[in-house]
Amino acid sequence: MNLDKLNDSQKKAVEFDGKHLLVIAEAGTGKTRTIIARAAYLISTGVDPVKIQILTFTKRAASEIVTRVKASLDKNQAQNLHGSTFHSWCNQVLIHFPNLFGTKAFTVIDEDDQLGVMKMVCGNNALKFKDIKIKARSLLDIYSFARNTRRNLTESLKIKLFYGANDEEQTKFVAEIKPKVEALLRDYENKKREKKYLDYDDILLVVATRLSKDEGARNIIGGLYEHILVDEMQDTNRVVRKLQFTNNNRLKTQNAWHFARTWATTNRVGEQVQSSSMGCT
Repeated sequence: MNLDKLNDSQKKAVEFDGKHLLVIAEAGTGKTRTIIARAAYLISTGVDPVKIQILTFTKRAASEIVTRVKASLDKNQAQNLHGSTFHSWCNQVLIHFPNLFGTKAFTVIDEDDQLGVMKMVCGNNALKFKDIKIKARSLLDIYSFARNTRRNLTESLKIKLFYGANDEEQTKFVAEIKPKVEALLRDYENKKREKKYLDYDDILLVVATRLSKDEGARNIIGGLYEHILVDEMQDTNRVVRKLQFTNNNRLKTQNAWHFARTWATTNRVGEQVQSSSMGCT
């Protein structure tokens, strides 16, 4: 594995020999390149590609990282390297360990199915207040936002409908509409439960919650990997941050910034920084 094209900080990250690593840097300074080099370095030093999991936010980004790692190594050396989105990784965990997570009888539904269930709950009526109309799609957006950010419904309504504004009229609107929204979202959850459906937000929560409460589950899932490489760590929401890996082949649910608390390489050009993280189980 040739590291000549990396700068000193990137090389230090790639060759890091500790448990947890967080790389913070301005956009365009080579964080993804560092993760690619890290994966290739690990494989070239004898780590089984199956024991490395790359996580990011889009299928395209995950596929690109894996492709670039393979291109940097000899033929077939990284053949079994896996890259996934957080959602697809959690979905695969549930598929392979349904009994562990209690999801054997459940079906994961996509966004179109979610919308269908919400429309079923709402009927033909959309919530209205003056010139504002909240349709089924908007209700799903509010629901997902509240769950992923762990915000209460009042705050979520203000942010999603009024971009966080807090004047008297908007506060009044939220107070009036909240009970109706709350009832519809409760009906949506009940309908999912009745049909034994899991939506995309559910699969994150199911995995994160079980791992946070069950040491046996942490040992089983943590034992699958030696290294977890996460790209674009700054974009993780509060639920995803529960999906962090700690030492001794265990998964632990704390703030994900602790995922790489042992050591950090910092290269700040401006105020807005981005991050990637790497961890060993």
